[in-house]
Amino acid sequence: MRNKIKKLSNKLLEEFKKNAKDPSQVPYEESTSSAQSSFIVCAALAVLVFVLYYRLSHDFCTSEGLQDIKAHADFALNFYLNPEEFLKAWLRVPHMLWHLIVKFFQSRVHMPLWEAASFTCALFGVFSYAVTTWFLYALLRTYTTQKRLGLASLGSASLAIVGPLVMEWFADGYMGQFTPNPLHNPTHMACKGFGLLAMMTGIDIIRRYRGQEAVFFKGKKLYLYFGLFSFFSALAKPTFMYMLLPAGIIVILLDLLKSARKKTPPVKTVWNAAWKLAVATLPTCAYLLTEYVAIFFFGREQGASVVLTKPLEVWHFFSLNVPKSILLGMCFPIWMLLTNLGYFCKTVEGRLSVLGYLMGMLEFSVLAESGDRKDAGNFAWCMMAGMTIFFAVSVCRLMLSTMQQERDAKHITYVIFSWFLLFLHVYSGLSLYNIFGNIL
Repeated sequence: MRNKIKKLSNKLLEEFKKNAKDPSQVPYEESTSSAQSSFIVCAALAVLVFVLYYRLSHDFCTSEGLQDIKAHADFALNFYLNPEEFLKAWLRVPHMLWHLIVKFFQSRVHMPLWEAASFTCALFGVFSYAVTTWFLYALLRTYTTQKRLGLASLGSASLAIVGPLVMEWFADGYMGQFTPNPLHNPTHMACKGFGLLAMMTGIDIIRRYRGQEAVFFKGKKLYLYFGLFSFFSALAKPTFMYMLLPAGIIVILLDLLKSARKKTPPVKTVWNAAWKLAVATLPTCAYLLTEYVAIFFFGREQGASVVLTKPLEVWHFFSLNVPKSILLGMCFPIWMLLTNLGYFCKTVEGRLSVLGYLMGMLEFSVLAESGDRKDAGNFAWCMMAGMTIFFAVSVCRLMLSTMQQERDAKHITYVIFSWFLLFLHVYSGLSLYNIFGNIL
């Protein structure tokens, strides 16, 4: 028995070391698709995402009963250039980027309100799709030296629609599951693209001080880019930065500890990057603090505040069984993590995605707004932001596995099953919003 356990542990360790290699060291199949066909696929999928987001948002706006999009669109009308009126509206909703764009289309382009709201949602959806495509394309090009725009576009379009798995026999409907794509909430969807851009800039900064080549941005303005992207993400909705900033701090602290122990990279190099990153984040942190004061002291939530709760107390408002909720909402990323543990532990994007999801899940588990606002579960948005980056990195890893030259039966079965899980999430997202019935 002891020998069997030892053999199993050695096998697991060998597997960990195998997929902990830098992905660029693995041989990949050469691409056979033309650049022209990749451009066409990318454009066609962008149109598909735009139409789905527009039609679904319009259905929300015109349906009976109060919907998030309808409430936010109505509120967008309160933003006027008059300073006093603008301040009154801002105190109620400081994360007003989506609202300002809706107001522009409604007042300057003279679009009807529901069409302006739907068009804005669709624009942000395509923006997020484009950023995610860039994220996947750049990573694939870095690791494989190949330009796989078509494959990256397919992965990005899938990520624009993924939802929690539908298994009525396993759980009571969706039973408090959460999704990277809460399409009913326009402010969360508006912050996704900017949040991903901030993450991408952070990855480049970390890779630079590790002595690796930047993936997404060239030049010396990385810290400026990070400051801008994080600020616009907070302006759209603060919760993505609530998740990403603490996760990034943990990654840098781990690198500081490693550099102090192994002297590679030098502690001074990591520290210089850390304080520059902190300075670049100051405007975002200042705005997040201003938002907090505005809402809870002068705005719509006067008398309320952020409080610590019993672990999972708020989560249980939505789900009777939290483990089931996590499993059905995160089946594909969990599968990719368990089968590629080395990749997620060693690479910058892998670490950041896992820590981001865990940080968002922790915030949702123990934080809430006091009073009647507690059952709103607003810190679930932090976890859904973490789900977004975890899903994206998992898709990247799946694509790398798909492109490998290794073609034995075990590998082929693994790749097919992994794509099956991903597309099951895509089907579930379509089913969650009844897109087959309402749109197709």
